[in-house]
Amino acid sequence: MAESKIARVYATALYEAAEEEGRVEQVLRDLGEFAQAMEASADLRQLIAAEEISDLRKTQVLMELTEGGDELVRNLLRLLVDKSRESELSGIHRAFVGLVEKARGIVHVEVVSAVPLTASVQDALRAKIESSLKKTVQLSLTVDEEILGGLRLRIGDRVADASVRYRLERLRETLIAPIASLEGSVEAAS
Repeated sequence: MAESKIARVYATALYEAAEEEGRVEQVLRDLGEFAQAMEASADLRQLIAAEEISDLRKTQVLMELTEGGDELVRNLLRLLVDKSRESELSGIHRAFVGLVEKARGIVHVEVVSAVPLTASVQDALRAKIESSLKKTVQLSLTVDEEILGGLRLRIGDRVADASVRYRLERLRETLIAPIASLEGSVEAAS
């Protein structure tokens, strides 16, 4: 899921503040824990979303829940309530994680294969991609029998499709293309 522009702006500001104070790890941990708590608790989500509950009461509850947590995260929560941006929290968390991973040189690669990959094939693939990108790679594996064989990789917005299905479709297009151009030339000659 793509984060909104608002979520990216808040995440960037939070990351810069955390980095400046040398607290990226603490903020990452506390923000992640709070985002997980929101995900797990329907009551907490309902409290945050409820328009009939005053901002003051929401802030009090959030401060009680995060007591002892990192002050930057607590300030973020106050600010989100104050600006009525509570719904952006999960997007801010995802964007913050993305910024941390980018700074650490971590890249996520989605791998689609026709059959499950063995651990040794996963390790070899990871090593090959890491060597190519000069970054630490985290693989996300999916099985899709419809690709018939081979692999399809997605790194960010780039896709490398080396699946058998893709190759067959390209071959089909190549075989059909000359026929279409011949049909046009035969009609033009008549």
